[in-house]
Amino acid sequence: MEKEKSELITKKVGYEAMLYCIKAYWENSGSNDLTDILSGGEYWKGTDDPADSAFWEYWTEAIEKVEADGPMIKELK
Repeated sequence: MEKEKSELITKKVGYEAMLYCIKAYWENSGSNDLTDILSGGEYWKGTDDPADSAFWEYWTEAIEKVEADGPMIKELK
């Protein structure tokens, strides 16, 4: 995790990654309960380790998806 400490993303990429991350969490868990989603982003006290390692994977995959595919696009009707 040392490498990640020096990596930065823009606010826009972070926002777009958040959308992908929440979508992936919902698709994999079936939960739309915001408390379930947010509890995955916590850290163990006194460490740099995420409390939910799967949620960390959703996040890193979401950043990679934004960088590869761009933002999720929704057509206006």
